Amino acid sequence: MKRLKVIIKDQFNQEIIALAKVRPMNDHALELHKSVEHIEIDDDIILPNMDLLYENPKDGKIYQLIGPFNEE
Repeated sequence: MKRLKVIIKDQFNQEIIALAKVRPMNDHALELHKSVEHIEIDDDIILPNMDLLYENPKDGKIYQLIGPFNEE
């Protein structure tokens, strides 16, 4: 599986850069939020819920995937 830098936003609208583990895309392209298996923030692995939000059980923060991070 591939890792990708992504931008996420918490419930306070603070943007953070995180690592996302992305499923390989075979012959068809999926939207990024549908292909992310989990995100990693401060060595915590956070799985998506049914609404495609990521809730960290340690601190209760809820994150939303915004998009890929471009270093340009």
